[in-house]
Amino acid sequence: MSETSVVPSNISTPLESSKDPLSKMVEIAKDKDLADPDKEKLIAYAQKKFANRRRMAYIALAAIITSLALLFIAAFIDGFSECVKTEKCTGVLEAISTNQTLIAWIEGFLTSIVAAYYGVSAWRPAS
Repeated sequence: MSETSVVPSNISTPLESSKDPLSKMVEIAKDKDLADPDKEKLIAYAQKKFANRRRMAYIALAAIITSLALLFIAAFIDGFSECVKTEKCTGVLEAISTNQTLIAWIEGFLTSIVAAYYGVSAWRPAS
């Protein structure tokens, strides 16, 4: 006897894939067409998918905190360097100020990832 495949019979739309994870898992568990091993695999896949979203938000949050820490360290170093006091060279903050638009876009993108994840998690606590 061969076991049934885990390949989905239909392709989920973006609206279906963003369902509440608990309701998605209950829907899988109640499906009478799937064998028990397939249900276990699909539930494990759903759990992994939401864990990956959480990991992406944590990595983006860590990147924001790290970049801000590096900016503060750069400001601290520039404040004590001799060339900034004599105004004969440009410091790190000078380079940052010339590239502030790019930095703002990168920080905004990372912030949007974190805000989207935590916003959806607050709106739908089962996420």
